[in-house]
Amino acid sequence: MPAKPDLSEQQIDALFHLMKQAGGDILAVYHDRSRWQTDHKADDSPVTAADLAASRRLVAGLPAIVACPVLSEEALVPFAQRHDWQTYWLVDPMDGTREFLHQSDEFVINVALMHEDQPLFGMVLQPVTGIGWWGGVNVRPRQGAPGLSKAIAAASATDRVQVLGSRRSAWKGPWRDRLETAGYSVETRSVGSALKFMLLANGTAHCYPRLGPTSEWDTAAPQAILTAAGGGLVQWNGAPLAYGKESTLNPEFVAVSDLALLAVLCDP
Repeated sequence: MPAKPDLSEQQIDALFHLMKQAGGDILAVYHDRSRWQTDHKADDSPVTAADLAASRRLVAGLPAIVACPVLSEEALVPFAQRHDWQTYWLVDPMDGTREFLHQSDEFVINVALMHEDQPLFGMVLQPVTGIGWWGGVNVRPRQGAPGLSKAIAAASATDRVQVLGSRRSAWKGPWRDRLETAGYSVETRSVGSALKFMLLANGTAHCYPRLGPTSEWDTAAPQAILTAAGGGLVQWNGAPLAYGKESTLNPEFVAVSDLALLAVLCDP
């Protein structure tokens, strides 16, 4: 069995710079509306030239940082070829394509290093701001850029819980009833893409109830960072997310900054 890789500072720096280059590929399209032709995948989700350019950059560059296969949302590998991968990169070259198309700036790149089908390390980069977040097993979570970063930590919930969702969120469901019954005051905030997880990880917010579809590349990198920061991400029954499945779809889940919230939110 291959040994679990530990990323060095030099490898983390190299990953950040590669993701910045992929971010540049995205911004080149973002600032040139003549290149905004949009196609749709089988699940009717949009894909642009920006997604594809970033994917090509990452798929080509990641094996030079850690020599292992790459699974990208825009470069899928059949399950028969990947089912026995021990270590691999899992990539969403642009999370928040709809945010990109609506010019909200709230789109990011997600890159996770997976080992035995669990996120070992994750990095999330917002191309518009150039801000990155990273962390994982044996890697303290940080926000910023290599050499210009700060440590981050998830926040405990007191009597007020800030709940994050998308601009399409209904802001209601059993999760809200459970929080309010437990005595919490609920505040809501709309945020695009995996930036929601980063606000949990850096102590800004407390809860992200996800009731719609996501895929493994949407959650792997954010989960690594959030877990390293002291938070957690689980299914509504309290079970962990599974990765490396034949279907890359996730079940619905809840992410929290404070693990004590799981006792309130998860099914008994």
